[in-house]
Amino acid sequence: MIVKYHLKVAGLFSLIKKKKLIVALNFSQKIFFILIFFTLSIANAEIKLREYNGRYCYDGDTCYVIVNKIHEKVRLLELDTPEISKPKCKAELLLGLEARDYLNNLIRNASTIEIRTDYVRDYFGRILVHLIIDGEDVSSNIVSNNLGVVYNRNNRKDWCSK
Repeated sequence: MIVKYHLKVAGLFSLIKKKKLIVALNFSQKIFFILIFFTLSIANAEIKLREYNGRYCYDGDTCYVIVNKIHEKVRLLELDTPEISKPKCKAELLLGLEARDYLNNLIRNASTIEIRTDYVRDYFGRILVHLIIDGEDVSSNIVSNNLGVVYNRNNRKDWCSK
């Protein structure tokens, strides 16, 4: 299995634009600052899926990862799947379990896995990511298989209504 990791470093340029922070530094100090920033950014790019209790993902949109040797969870962007921890009805639980198992099988059978992130966290502290398996966006895949919907925080899907 080939795993690729991506990190956007747009933050560096916003720091450099804030001349108040950089003005007092001489050229060699600026170069040192930039090198340190890129070194830390590269270190932050170490993110990979991990297995926990026989699964890579807790449900259809939350997975387990290791970031710089620390156990974390990630939330797949542009995806909402049924809840399995506190479902509102049996239909939601069953579809949630199906989405979870589908996602875990995609990961187990993957040739390549790519995690794209800006390391932004959601309300629950999960890192927001795009998960690409064998060149295909997993969120789109799950939605097209009717196991989830595109996430819209202002219009949550009612999995119990027909």
